[in-house]
Amino acid sequence: MKNLSILLIHDDRAGHLNPSLGICDQIEDGFHTQISKIKTPYLKKWGISLLKKLSWHPSFFDILAQIAYKNASLQQNYDFIICSGMPNLLYAIYLSRKYNLPIYYAGDTRKINDALIQTTITALPQNIKTQQVILTTPPVKKIFSQLQKDVLDLNSALLVLGGPTTEHPFQKADYENMIDKFIQLCEKQNLTAYITNSRRTPELEQTWKTLQDHPNLQLHLINNPCAKKFHELIHLSSYIFVTEDSTSMLAEAIQSGRFVSSIYMKTSVFEPLNQKYLKEGLMSRQNLEDTFILPSTRDLTKLNLSEALIITIQHNLED
Repeated sequence: MKNLSILLIHDDRAGHLNPSLGICDQIEDGFHTQISKIKTPYLKKWGISLLKKLSWHPSFFDILAQIAYKNASLQQNYDFIICSGMPNLLYAIYLSRKYNLPIYYAGDTRKINDALIQTTITALPQNIKTQQVILTTPPVKKIFSQLQKDVLDLNSALLVLGGPTTEHPFQKADYENMIDKFIQLCEKQNLTAYITNSRRTPELEQTWKTLQDHPNLQLHLINNPCAKKFHELIHLSSYIFVTEDSTSMLAEAIQSGRFVSSIYMKTSVFEPLNQKYLKEGLMSRQNLEDTFILPSTRDLTKLNLSEALIITIQHNLED
């Protein structure tokens, strides 16, 4: 296998770092990879906005980027750059143009000049001219996709709480409601229940105290250093309910090969990615106003992330 030296650019945000790590993980079957991580210098929002606009005028972009990034340089040679998230993409473009390095970007290009990016990696096609790799889900780390090999016992369920967004304006009472309905379902079906949350979940301290001694229920909350990690909870579960705002955790749950249901409200926006998941039989959808039922659809045949990525990179290296 070919040796690859990869530069991974990140800003320490999990939502940006994890897709990049996912790409690195998924191509390990095709290449020997050496990953070097560098952190993106901090820029204020106005600086990011200005660089995005100047990407359509590359010579001016180069001048401002050199000032903004203080003429940053690389100390070794790389085959290409992997990144996700707009601040990281802008820094990647600066280094790409300075050192003639291809960029593999996980995410939507939005208003940036896509001609400065060699390849985008997404779960939905974009109206752009650059090379696109369209995956079943956004890229996730192999620690999740390897769980597809598990034999499901159908005796356990996991509730994953995200946080309110413009598209999914859950309130504190909504989270309490979904917790109640999830527990009722698990009691009715004699399932072991697990609940976890995220940093965006509203404060539910009183609810957690009430549930601490509940039989057949385990709380694994983000602020508890002893709590199991997300992939460990998935490993223990056959059914997973995820609030629909949680794009990354929903992709990770689907890639694990579990029976997955996204939780939404009547005021939720049915986003294109979730429409795709539902249409392709990768998940079910659970209306918060209805009685919770167990999800019953999944399709393991559609979950391969590695093949398309490896083929694309091999082809680009040969050109």
